[in-house]
This record gives sequence, C-alpha cells and structure tokens, in this order.
Amino acid sequence: MSDEIKNKILTGSETLFLKYGFKSITMDDIARELGISKKTLYQFFDDKNSLVDQTVIRHIEQEKCLCAGLNSKVTNPIDFMLMITDSFGDVKKQINRTILFDLKKYFKETWDKLNQFRIDFIFKQVLDNLKKGKEMGLYHQHLNDRLIARFYIHLVDFMINPDNYESENNDFKTVHKEMMSYHLRSICTDKGTKYLKSKLQKQTIN
Repeated sequence: MSDEIKNKILTGSETLFLKYGFKSITMDDIARELGISKKTLYQFFDDKNSLVDQTVIRHIEQEKCLCAGLNSKVTNPIDFMLMITDSFGDVKKQINRTILFDLKKYFKETWDKLNQFRIDFIFKQVLDNLKKGKEMGLYHQHLNDRLIARFYIHLVDFMINPDNYESENNDFKTVHKEMMSYHLRSICTDKGTKYLKSKLQKQTIN
C-alpha cells in the first residue's frame, strides 16, 4: 500500500512539475493538488529536493523500460528511432520550458543524473541502433559509430538545454521530431532513406 501511495505522489508530482516548473510549486501546493496531507507527503520524501530527485529518477527508469520494450518487439532500427519520438506524448508536448531551467539551476545534482543518463544509456542505445542498421543495410557502413553516437548526444543536449529556447516557440515533440529526422537522414543508405520517407509519409497522412 505504501508503494502505491508513493507512486501516486510521484505520478502526480511529475504532472505538476511539467505544468508549473520545479521552482515555483511548493510542497504545500503539491499536497493540496494531490489531495493528501503534508504529513503523508513527508512520510515518503524528506523535502522538495528529495521529491524532485526521485521524480526524475523515476522518469529515467521509465525511459529505460520504454527502450527495453521497443527493443524486444521492434526489429527495424529506423522504426525504433521513430517510435522514440512518438513516445513524446501530449504531456511532454506541453512541457513548460522553465522546468529545464529550474532543474539545471536549482537542482544541480538531479540535473547531473539526467545528464549521466544521456551520456551513458542513450549513447549505448544509439550505438546498438547503428550496428543493427548497418547489418540490415539501412545505415552507411563507413560511419564511425562512436563518433555518430556522440553527435547524437550533442543533439539531445541541445534539445534539453533551456538556454537554446529563449526566442523559440516550438514544442518538445516538434524539436525532437526534427532532430530525429536530421539524424536519420544523415546516416541512411538509399535503402534506409526510401524506408524512412515511406514511414514519414504515413505519419503525415495519419
């Protein structure tokens, strides 16, 4: 029962953080919005820093589970990358840009964990994807896998860095979709490009 309550708090807190940002919302706000007492909230989290940290850690674990699930059922590496983009659903489309700024400025240790996830886990996912794409003739054989994977990590860094959005009004999913299209078009063979175009055309029609 305690795990159920904790997960409910983390789920509700993530929604509130995405909407209002990490800095402005208080523990009082969270308790009131979730319909629980502050005493219950503090039974599971020592302070707001702890709540923010565990919310982000939970998000990271969910992303890992998403990738594991896709890897187990998706055989085409291009499909895998496009489905990662599709995973940015309506909630993430409405991300308040201030949450990235808040996390980086006020919750440095948690921001560093998110960065480490990007550097380690995402890097390996891209490496594995490149290897599979080459084996299937979808990606160019001459590519330097580790270098391309690092390029991709820098694209992700651009996407999540709040300093890059001062004058932009694009939602998160749009940015990620453009980033993924740029990445795939630069590494695909003619066979891969043909397949990618057919998938993107279907997405446009749908």
